[in-house]
Formats: sequence, C-alpha cells, structure tokens
Amino acid sequence: MTQAATLERPCPICETENANPPPGRYGRDGWSAVACRKCGFVHMQTVPTTEELVETYAWEKTFPVEAKRRKTKNPVFAWMDANTRWRLHIFKRTEGVDLLNKRAAPGPALDLGCGSGGAFKGFADHLIPHGIEISQALALRAAEVAAQRGGSVVQASSAEGLEQFPDNYFTAALLRSYLEHDWQAREVMHNLYDKMAPGGLVAVKVPNYGSLNRLLMRDRWCGFRFPDHVNYFDKASMRRLSQDAGFQVEMPLMQSLPSDDNMLAILTKPHARESANA
Repeated sequence: MTQAATLERPCPICETENANPPPGRYGRDGWSAVACRKCGFVHMQTVPTTEELVETYAWEKTFPVEAKRRKTKNPVFAWMDANTRWRLHIFKRTEGVDLLNKRAAPGPALDLGCGSGGAFKGFADHLIPHGIEISQALALRAAEVAAQRGGSVVQASSAEGLEQFPDNYFTAALLRSYLEHDWQAREVMHNLYDKMAPGGLVAVKVPNYGSLNRLLMRDRWCGFRFPDHVNYFDKASMRRLSQDAGFQVEMPLMQSLPSDDNMLAILTKPHARESANA
C-alpha cells in the first residue's frame, strides 16, 4: 500500500463495525476487500480519504494506469476482452440514461459522479442536467456542458454535494459506474432519497459481484479495481441498500443477467416513505 491517508468505515449495507476482519480474499498492493461478518457484503473497510480520492486517485489518473497494468499482467485476457466486445450485444440492454429519458417526468436530472459531463448530452430535452463530481479537473469540464442546457455541476463528494440542492428537487438521477467508488454509499443513498421528487426515478449501474464471470475469473475479474472500487454489489445487497434508503426497487432480468459483469437497478421514490418496502 502507498502512504496514502486512509480511514476505517463500517459495512455500508448493515453498518456493522468489522473490527480486525480476517484477510480478504481479494486485493492488491496492500488494499483488500473483506466480507462483512454479519451480512456478508464484500467491501473495502480501509479506504482512501476523500482528499486522496481528489488528488491521488482521481479517475482520470488511475484509469490509464489500471488499463496498462491489466494489459501487461494478463495480455491474453486483455486481448480477448478487446476483441470479443460483440458479446455485450447478444442480449438487448437498456442503458440507464435511455430509461430515464422514457420514464422520468420533466425537470432537473442529476448525474452522480458525472465525470466530464458525457452523459449530459444523452439526456432528453425535458431533463435539465446537473452533476456532482469529486475531481476538480473533470468537474470544470462538466460544468461547461451542463451550463449549455441550463444546468450546473458541484465539485465535491456526493455526500457533500447533495446538500447543496433542495429536497424533493430531482425528477431523475443517474448513478452509472459510480456507486462502487463511493465509501459513503449508504449516506449518499439516504441523501439522494431526500433530494428526489416523489415519483422520481433513479437508474443505478454497478459491477455485478454475483456474476458467473467473477466466479470464473476470481482475482482476475474486471470488476476488481483497488483502491478505486470500494463496494462490490450483488443483487441482494443492491436491493437492501436501496430499500433501506426508502426506494422501491426494480431489477429487470435482461439488465441484470448472471452472465453480465454489470447490473442495472431502477429505483423509484414513492409518494409515501412507508410504502417503500411494500
């Protein structure tokens, strides 16, 4: 492990304090993913601080380094992955932004971890794009894109950035390849619930720890990224985290196949919180 500043966190699903956990099955360079003693959720207990994520582990810095590492260590698997992308189109899939365009009511739409604002261009005209991005460089680029549509971008962690928006504000939210990165996933989901308008839709896409490919590839699975990916969701943990926050949850089979390395969850804020888990 580098000399990065770190912190310890409880399980983001059940909030169990896993003091002195047994060594994790998966990890690299001193970073490790452990299974919660109570609920079994696989996550990094020791994670980089928010400041480290901004300065040292920003996505635009770590992605090319990780891609090079994988190509060097596993050239055969890297070649196979690059040359068999057709497999991703065997079954028809609906992307989260397309789903929001079809089903969300007109109004402000949020992209958590918006990067440079690429998804903003995919939002339909009835959705006004807003974003939260922890990387300073990417947030500046995204802000220019959002401003063209009357939107805005907040440069902050998602937990802090959400506080800058009013409650019951967003009719749509996109969490695409984001929630696996955030060590405050539980707090973010509860805060997001408050910021969503009643009936608002959230599309969440995350790596699928329960996939058959993960079982086959083990520590070579494409979903493992250390220390970028701090949460490893399967269907059950994604459902529990969302329902605990108050959302109703749909996980369409064709968007969450066991053969797929990713899964899509569709969350709805009900008009009454007490009906969220009905």
